Amino acid sequence: MEFVAIALFVAAVLAPGIRSLLDSMAYRHRARGKAEIIRAKGEAREVAGGTVGESRGRSGG
Repeated sequence: MEFVAIALFVAAVLAPGIRSLLDSMAYRHRARGKAEIIRAKGEAREVAGGTVGESRGRSGG
């Protein structure tokens, strides 16, 4: 009986920290996914526009 009470107490104390950790991991996962989509769209535009391999700055000559 005491073991169950101790286990519940420890779980209650650690719950906010674990929740915060999981929220942080989920946020980073979503951000990584959004960045990958943005990068893929940019690459698709480059392929469609034929700019792959061309420089994007001023010409040197």
